[in-house]
Amino acid sequence: MNLNICRLCGENEGTIYVFSQCDKLPASAKIIHCCPNVNVVEGDGLPANICVKCGEELDAVYRFVVKCEVTDQRLRSHASIDRASTLTTINEDEENYTTKVEVKLEEQLIDESPCDDLDDEEHKEEIPMKSEGNKTKAKRTYNKKNKDAEVESYKCSVCGHKSTTSSSLTVHMRNHTDERPFCCHSCDKKYKDQGGLKRHIDRNHFVGERERNYMCENCGRGFYTRNDVRVHMRTHTGETPYPCPECPLKFTQISSLVRHKRRHAGEKPHSCDTCGKQFCTKEELKYHLDVHTDVKKFACSVCNIPFKYKNNLRKHMVKHSRPNSFVCTHCGLTFHQQSNLKGHMRRQHSEKSGYCNVCSKSVPNIEVHTWKHTGQKPLKCDQCTSTFSTFKTLGRHINYKHKQTDKFKCTFENCGMHFPARAMLELHFLKQHENNIPFPCNRCSRGFYRKNDLARHKLGTHKERLES
Repeated sequence: MNLNICRLCGENEGTIYVFSQCDKLPASAKIIHCCPNVNVVEGDGLPANICVKCGEELDAVYRFVVKCEVTDQRLRSHASIDRASTLTTINEDEENYTTKVEVKLEEQLIDESPCDDLDDEEHKEEIPMKSEGNKTKAKRTYNKKNKDAEVESYKCSVCGHKSTTSSSLTVHMRNHTDERPFCCHSCDKKYKDQGGLKRHIDRNHFVGERERNYMCENCGRGFYTRNDVRVHMRTHTGETPYPCPECPLKFTQISSLVRHKRRHAGEKPHSCDTCGKQFCTKEELKYHLDVHTDVKKFACSVCNIPFKYKNNLRKHMVKHSRPNSFVCTHCGLTFHQQSNLKGHMRRQHSEKSGYCNVCSKSVPNIEVHTWKHTGQKPLKCDQCTSTFSTFKTLGRHINYKHKQTDKFKCTFENCGMHFPARAMLELHFLKQHENNIPFPCNRCSRGFYRKNDLARHKLGTHKERLES
């Protein structure tokens, strides 16, 4: 197959890449929109270019389809307005009474007009009453206002957003006030408008079995609503219509953009009830909650080893799917993870690496490593007189002693102590505010507050290792 021919006509030479992201909308998205039966997927083995002639015809067809869709929506909205404005039919014997009511209503509408100066911009349209047999139909008088003046009258004073109606402006203002008056009766969720509440109930509390009647033509996935399909299609077309005003990132959904803006603003509305740590999104908080549990929900299907995090299971599965797929180009050793190969390169084949004859280890920096054996401490702290033999201990000293000295505060009554690390706070709480010693030695009467202290005691005093 000649992959250089046009994807649409199959005759001319293709010069326009259909999956290009340079334009606002790639040609592949236009093909999918105009020809729903044509499946266009990047990397499907078919020609990925179209000719100039087909490109011009595709643009013309796409503009025509979009014009038809916009016109159809406008006509349907006008038809719904006409139906809503039609008055209920009445009997002929009530004709005189109805006429009086309508005349009074017209006078009231004229008296309640907002300003007499707008007479030049407003055009009154009156539809006369029509008699059909013994029935009388009528439409009340209304004022056709200038569209630009109407939009300008409903403008947000905070961000300048323009709304077409006062109700839509009220809903928009809740974005600034974070007001959520629509509450779900089945859970504690709250929403800014009734549409968001309805979508939540349909997705989470729908009585009965919901059907995914809307299918994606590219991958076959099913969705509950047509809007879900429209948003999902952006994963195939690469469309990102919601750019961040502060950085180059773009998003496929406006909810993702709202969460992203919180990072620029430094907002962290979700906090952990156990440790008080705050997060930008609920997903980050949910992932963090696993830190406070010992439950290992993810198990390997091959060797049944359990894992707490799904990412750890994914890394472990590489051992079974691609064993020893990372090869060192210097010595030929193989590794099942890329991180292990990088560590091997630092220890064995970097410019500063070397082999220590004292402890028989290959280290990334042989010069810094020998300072442990010679007792040298050439690394000095810029803020005090302390010296260190490794960069790791120097960095920990600067964070604990000079930068984060009061990061963790003791919440016990009338204590007020501050510590640079959580481990120090936990040790302080055990020693000062609790009476139990969590790690007693089973060989003698001593007890310890930390597990590593107990392990060091058993190895040095009783010459045995701590059982895990």
